[in-house]
Amino acid sequence: MKKNLSLVLALAGISLFLSNCASLTGFQDGRSVGKNNGEIMGSLNFSQSPDFDNWEDQGDSLDNVPNLFFPSIEFGGRYGVAEKVDITLRLNTNLNLGIGVKAQMLGDRESKAALALGAEAGTFGLISGLWNFQVPVYFSVHPTENFAWYLTPKFVYQFTSYAGADNGLSYTGANTGLLFGKRNKFGLDLGYYRVGAEGESIGLFQVGIGGRFALGKEDAPKSGK
Repeated sequence: MKKNLSLVLALAGISLFLSNCASLTGFQDGRSVGKNNGEIMGSLNFSQSPDFDNWEDQGDSLDNVPNLFFPSIEFGGRYGVAEKVDITLRLNTNLNLGIGVKAQMLGDRESKAALALGAEAGTFGLISGLWNFQVPVYFSVHPTENFAWYLTPKFVYQFTSYAGADNGLSYTGANTGLLFGKRNKFGLDLGYYRVGAEGESIGLFQVGIGGRFALGKEDAPKSGK
């Protein structure tokens, strides 16, 4: 398979911007935190990235590019501006800053199943010129108040605002994981994404462990109150 120069440069951007690629962490279920409530989060993540420095293009599939893994620590928070609408904030040690919104569309803070829609804008270091926009869908099942399983399909578009740069990267994939705990939660997150440009893509994998710590009211409002 013959690869043109612009494609290779676009995909090599994942490796070049290894320390400022879009955040692909999960740890979010479909529930909101509730009006005037908050939550802080922290996680340790290991992300896969293609190693183009050690790749010899001999016509092989892009999936044969050697891989490397790098760690990152991410901190975040969210605040309920309405009962079912949260404002979110994320910052990691790769200097990726993201600000977004999450709106619960199905269920409430006590329902067994919950669905929320989200949107986030992120950038590396504010002045780098590297930007990303994320559109996640948060779905979760809560058999008990101490356990939840979540699935978060997500589309991410990353691009640079530098003059003359016309190749963006598209990420399509999902995070899934388990959360344990009632008020404060701890969990395991797995993510897989296809990342590419101009019709070609490669797979990226991520794994992380993290915790969420609630601020505000202890429980969701009971019916009739």
